[in-house]
Amino acid sequence: MKLPIRIRVALYVTLSFAIVIVALSFALTELYERYSYRSFDVTLEAAASSVANRLVEENLQKDLSEISEDIGETISSFENKIGVIHVAIFGTTGREVFSVNDQDSVASRIPLEAGRKFVSISLAGRRYRAAIENFEINENSQGTVVVSGSLAATRESIDRIRGLIFAVAPITILIVGIGSVLIAHRALRPLEKIAHDVDRIQVDKPLSELSVPTTNDEIEKVALSFNALIRRIVSVLESQRNFLMDASHELKTPLTVIQTEIEMLLMKSNLTSEERENLQQLVSEVEYASKLAIDLIYLSKLESSVVEKFSPVDFDSVAEEVISHQLSIAKRKNIFLRIKLGCKCEVNANAQLLQRAFSNIVENAIKYSRSGGRVSVSTSVNDKSSMAAMLVEDAGVGISEEELPRVFDRFYRTKSSRSGDEKGSGLGLSIAKRIIEEHKGKIEIRSKIGVGTSVEIQIPTVK
Repeated sequence: MKLPIRIRVALYVTLSFAIVIVALSFALTELYERYSYRSFDVTLEAAASSVANRLVEENLQKDLSEISEDIGETISSFENKIGVIHVAIFGTTGREVFSVNDQDSVASRIPLEAGRKFVSISLAGRRYRAAIENFEINENSQGTVVVSGSLAATRESIDRIRGLIFAVAPITILIVGIGSVLIAHRALRPLEKIAHDVDRIQVDKPLSELSVPTTNDEIEKVALSFNALIRRIVSVLESQRNFLMDASHELKTPLTVIQTEIEMLLMKSNLTSEERENLQQLVSEVEYASKLAIDLIYLSKLESSVVEKFSPVDFDSVAEEVISHQLSIAKRKNIFLRIKLGCKCEVNANAQLLQRAFSNIVENAIKYSRSGGRVSVSTSVNDKSSMAAMLVEDAGVGISEEELPRVFDRFYRTKSSRSGDEKGSGLGLSIAKRIIEEHKGKIEIRSKIGVGTSVEIQIPTVK
C-alpha cells in the first residue's frame, strides 16, 4: 500500500535533510576537534617560547626560586586558556634543572627527541600534550624548555560540543519532518480539493467544472486542463443527446403512422388468421419501438436538464392516475392490483415526469409477475422525515443479488427479463431513478429470486 503523496514528499525532504544534518554534524565536530587541538598546541608553543625567552633574558643567573616565580608569571596568562601548565627546564646534558607545577613529573617523562616540537603521552590514564622549545644558555651550550598540559579539559569541551550537536540534530530533524508534513499538506490541499470534486462527478448527472485554485502553479494548470476536458466532453455529450432526441422525434412520427395503418388493416374482416396474427405481431413490435423512442426522448431531456417547472401536486392523485392506466394491462395478465393510498399530502413536482416514474415502476411489477399473481401499490407519509412514499411490491420472478446493483443502469436487463416473453429496453428503471433524483427524492429496490421485488420511492413533501 502506497503512502499518501504528502507523506512521501515529507519523508523525502526529511530524509534528505537528515543526511545533510548528520554529515554536517560529523564535519563540524571533526573541525571543532582539530581546531581545539590546534589551539591547544598553539597555546603550548607560545607558552614554551615565552618561557624560553624569559630564560634567555635572565641567562639563568637568578636564584632558582626567583626564576620559578618569573616563569609562573609568564605562563599564568596561558593557563587561563588551557588550564594548569607544567614546565620543566633541562640543561645541556639533558638533566632537569628545575620545574614549575610539575608535581607528577609529567615533563620529565617526555622524550627529548631532536626535531620534535610536540609530543603526546599518557600518564595514569590521562593524556598530556607537550611543546618542546630550545634556548641558548651561552655561546657553547643550550637548554630545553618542556611545557605540557592535560588534554582533559579540551577533550571534555569536544565531547560536550559533540553531545550538544548530536542532541540537537534529532530534534531538528523531527521539527523539519513535522514541518514538511504540514507544508506538503498545505501545498497539496488544492490538489485534494480537485480530487474531491472529481470524485463527486456522477455519470448520470450534468458535468460541472472544477473550482480552479489561484495557486499560480502546476495545480492550477491541472484544474484548468481538466475543465477544458470537461467542456469538450460536455460538448460531445450534448451533440449525442441532440442527435438522440432528434432521431427519436423523427422515428416517433413514422412509427405512429405505421401503427395506425396496421391497426386499420386489422379492422378488415377478410383477413386470414395467419395474416391477422402477423399484423398483431407487427403492432407489438411497433409499440415496442415507439415506447423506446419515447423513453429515449425522456432520457435526453432529463440528462440535458430540460425539465419543466415544478409545482405542488397531490401525491395520491399522481399514483391513482398511474394505477388507472395500468389496470387494463394487469387485467390482461390476470394480475390482481391491491391499492392503498394513504399519503394525503402534496409534493413539489412535475406531475408528468412523476407520473412517468410511477408508471415505469408499476408496469415493471405487473410485467414480471406470474399470471394470477398480486401487485400491491401503497402510499404513505413519514411525518418525521417529511417524505411522501410509494411502495410497489410484487411476487414475481425476482432479481438476483449479483444483478440488483445494476438494475438502474441504462439498457441493462436482468437474465430473467431477457429469457422471458416480455420485451423491454432496459431504460424504465434508469428513467425512474433520474426523475426521482430531479425531485430531490430517492428510490430503493429490494428483491429475491422466486420471492418477488419491492420498490420504494420517497419524495420530500411541501412544507
